[in-house]
Parts: sequence; C-alpha cells; structure tokens
Amino acid sequence: MALQRRSLPLVTALLLAAALGAGQARAATPLGSPGASATPSGFACANCQAGAPVGFRQFALRGATLEAPEDGVLVSASVYAKRIAGAEPPRIAVLRPAGDDGVGVNEVESVPVPVSSETGARSAVADLHLPVKRGDSIGFVFTPGEVDLGVRGRPRPDGAVQSFTGPCDPCGMDGGTGTELLLDAVVEPDVDQDGLGDESQDPDGGGLGVDWMDDWFDDFEEGDQLDEDAVGETVPARRQRLKLLDVDRLPGQRAMVLVRAPSAGRLSAAITLPASQRTGAGPFLTVLTGETRLKRPGRVWLALSPTPRGARELARRGTTRTKTIVSLRPARAPRKVLMRSVRL
Repeated sequence: MALQRRSLPLVTALLLAAALGAGQARAATPLGSPGASATPSGFACANCQAGAPVGFRQFALRGATLEAPEDGVLVSASVYAKRIAGAEPPRIAVLRPAGDDGVGVNEVESVPVPVSSETGARSAVADLHLPVKRGDSIGFVFTPGEVDLGVRGRPRPDGAVQSFTGPCDPCGMDGGTGTELLLDAVVEPDVDQDGLGDESQDPDGGGLGVDWMDDWFDDFEEGDQLDEDAVGETVPARRQRLKLLDVDRLPGQRAMVLVRAPSAGRLSAAITLPASQRTGAGPFLTVLTGETRLKRPGRVWLALSPTPRGARELARRGTTRTKTIVSLRPARAPRKVLMRSVRL
C-alpha cells in the first residue's frame, strides 16, 4: 500500500510533546485544578467545626482531568492552603473508588505537605513515588481549625466537590456549587513497574534505554530526509543506529512501523503487551509481528499482522501502552535489537 511520508512522525511528536510538557499529547497527566497557583476567592472549610480530619476532592470540573487515565506513579503535587493553628501537616492523598458508581472513595496512599503560611500560599511536594491505578483521584486531608484549603469560584453548576472522613460510600457531595479546589498533582506512566515515573524519574524512560530522549530528538532534528546514503564513516554515528520512527495502527487489527535501518539485512518487529497489560499468558503477549528482507539501508515501512491471541486482545482494547521490539540481522555483522514503549 502507498503511504505518504510526513515531516513529523507520530511517535516522535508524542515523545517530543512529553519532553516539552506541551498540551494533551504528553504522557504525564495533570490531575485536579488547572490553576492551583491562582489566588483563592475563599476556603473550603471556613464553616467547618474543629475536630477529626476531613478530606476534599474535586468530583467534577469542566476542562480538568480528575481521574488517572491509566496506572502510573504520582510524582508531584501542590495545594493552596493556609495554617490556622497547630503543627500537624495536612496530606495529599491518592483516592480509589469505593463503589461501582465512583461516588465512594478510599484513601490508599498519602504524603504530608508542609503548610506554614497564615494567609495562604501554594505548597508543593516533588519526587513522589505514590502508585496510582486507573480511575484514582487526588484529595486533600486536613484537620479543620488547623489548616484550610483554598478554593476559587466557577460558573455554576460547574465545580462539584466531595467531602469525606475516611472510607465513605457515598461521601458528602455539594452538587455543583461552582467550587474549584486549588489542588493538583502529576501522574506519569510506569511501564516497567519500578515505582519511578518514566518521564522525570526513571533514567531509562521505563525501558526505553538511557538515551531515549536524545534518540527521539535526534530523529526529529533529521526531519523526513531519506537515509539511502547513510553508509560509510562520513555519516554521523547516530544515523548508523537502528531506529523506530513511527507506529501506525490500521484497520483489521493490523499495524505498520516505520524503521530506519543502517544496513541491509532481515528486518523483523513484534509488538507485545508489557507485564502491566498482559492477561495471564506467560511473561508477555505478542500481539503483532512482521518481517522483511532489506536490500539497502534507509527508511522502510514494515507491515505487522496480528497473532490469533493478539487479534482478540486488540479488538477489545482502545488505546493501550505496548512494547515494540525491532531486530535487524545483517548478513555479515552482529544483530541489532531495540525496544521502545509506544502507545498504540
């Protein structure tokens, strides 16, 4: 089939956006308030009775992501809060749905946040390693009369807020009074499940290799120029490496990968579900495979076909994070192998 070349391969664009922190293309997900550093128009617990700790979470807010779209690690968080009395630190908590309707919550992980300002200020914590499951949200837990949480108004009925005291099902709900909690957090993927956020904490990018970001920027800077002349000692070393440039999912549970090969040889590729995505059959599940023989170096589209089990898995999934393994076996040189994490 004939495919047009593009100036910016899809996967490269996604990873560049992730590195630059731009828009919705990045893999890291901001949860909660889009403007947690804004000056508050009030405080959540101005009328609360002093006593046992209470928690708040944003239940609905137009334009904000409030639940983790996939498993990962909460790596940082911030909140606009003020100190009224006492010294006990409040907590930013990871909340998990307690019922099928998502109204109830359980606090599964938390981290203390230093709050000392008597008038209110943004307090942040970084380098966190709190595991997050898909569907989890964030909340702020504090003792009324000691600490309070900054809020700002939104046009009603936007801005529904939930209050809770420990596990609750259902929890208190304000029904949408136009309240935005000035609380946010960042969740990153953890493809290799080592407890480190793949973008800012994991040296190998979750299994992408220690030079994963430099590799993708190299490909972007090279643009879409063909590499048919990429031979000999005059070519930069980076062009002599096997590269995965793009992955396209096609109808019929098929896919194509764009590979830059530094030499002729037998080229093969396989897309697998990593340990966090597999369904119980062995250490990994191969869902797509393909191979071809290259007569010269350059860029080539390689068609991948589904395995029987892979076709069933792809049919029941939407977007999923995968591991892509590409192998090039030259006639008279050691085999080259690379592995990349790709959202398919």
